[in-house]
Amino acid sequence: MVSSLASNVIEQQDIKVFSSAAEISHISFPTSLNSMLLAVCGNGEITGRIDVVTRRIGANQLMVLRPGHLVDRFETSSDFRGFFITVSSESLHTMLPSFQYVIPYSLLYSHNPIIDISREEYDALTLIYDLFRRHLRTVERPFGTMALESLCELLFFNTLSLYAQRTRDVGHKSRREELLTRFMDTLERHFRVERSVNFYADALFVTPKHLSAVLKEVSGQTAGEWIDNRVILEAKKMLRTTGMNILEISSALNFSNQSFFGKYFKHLTGISPREYRNNLSGI
Repeated sequence: MVSSLASNVIEQQDIKVFSSAAEISHISFPTSLNSMLLAVCGNGEITGRIDVVTRRIGANQLMVLRPGHLVDRFETSSDFRGFFITVSSESLHTMLPSFQYVIPYSLLYSHNPIIDISREEYDALTLIYDLFRRHLRTVERPFGTMALESLCELLFFNTLSLYAQRTRDVGHKSRREELLTRFMDTLERHFRVERSVNFYADALFVTPKHLSAVLKEVSGQTAGEWIDNRVILEAKKMLRTTGMNILEISSALNFSNQSFFGKYFKHLTGISPREYRNNLSGI
């Protein structure tokens, strides 16, 4: 039975929080998810058909779905108590500070989307949900966007730690997943200087074509896309959190000149570095 529980859906910047499956109006089922979806059940049950398999999330259970999962439907029982949070892929790439730990461990979500949680852990997740609901109503305040980014980091790393604790002894990584992990470690060490796929392929003793094909299969993005995303993420972080001027940032990221950095940034984000920084300050 689909719950008729009434609650306003609160959304901002591709982030949405809601307390009933009936409120997931922004997703038309069946669909291939383009957002990360977190579902927390404290009481009752959530039923969904995910990747052609019917799954049930019961009391004191957590489910995280990464972008790319095929979802047919979601329903909540009449006695359901819990919540859902969705965060778009674009917002994740913008807000999360480092891919070094995030990407390899987030594969746990794909292999083990549903885990048991304690009542204390449920209460902690509920507190984060409540903070989202309150903050999303006031995000236009000064520094509101930065506070929202911090909440996203808190939510992501909190759930990531729960999955890592429960799955650290479950199975071994495939060769493809191991290559992804090695690539991410290498990327984290060298992205400020090296943006060539050939460099990373040589460092990992594979061909550029093989590297990109494997990364695309495992993570949904090619090696070149990962490199660009990591450089842009760092550039945004520096624009947001340091007093460095744009020339200094372009130099720190090993661009030949400020103009080339500006064109690179705008090509991948749609706005210039200066516009990005001004938008943060509300200018």
